[in-house]
Amino acid sequence: MLYDLAIDEELEQMDEDAALKAWSAQEIQVSLKDLMRPIVTIDIDCSINEAIDLLLANNIGAVPVVEDGYLRGIFSERDVLNEILNKQIGDLDRVGVKQFMIADPQTASPEDSLNAAILYMAHGNYRHVPIVDTQNRPIGMVSIRDVISYLVGEFSQEVLALPPRPVRDAMKAREGA
Repeated sequence: MLYDLAIDEELEQMDEDAALKAWSAQEIQVSLKDLMRPIVTIDIDCSINEAIDLLLANNIGAVPVVEDGYLRGIFSERDVLNEILNKQIGDLDRVGVKQFMIADPQTASPEDSLNAAILYMAHGNYRHVPIVDTQNRPIGMVSIRDVISYLVGEFSQEVLALPPRPVRDAMKAREGA
């Protein structure tokens, strides 16, 4: 088949070892404590405007919401876009973040592996996973950006060797005259 020939040609162009190499589970067993970023939190009694200002000032996409130091929720840019923007919810300086946060978010421990964070993100459609201690106090955050940065750093040869436009797009072209 034409499709099979195209795949064979693409594989021939790639280094044989790189084409056959699959990431083993051990290669992404890095501990989340090695990937997590320092935590920025917001108190559960803060306003939405304060939360948005915190996201912007720290160039982050989500912030854990705490009460007395314990994780109670997470507030993200997605909450702003989906639940607040273009809606009549009142004065954002008076509406609390508690009303729009995701309560009891999926968390991970610092000893969990990158594999766990990837699974949480994939299955839960999350982009951020708070890292908590044994008493549910946030101590760090791992985002999809951190995951991608790590994978690109560890597997830079594999990423750089990828063709800029896979041959499968060529199959969309019309044949004939």
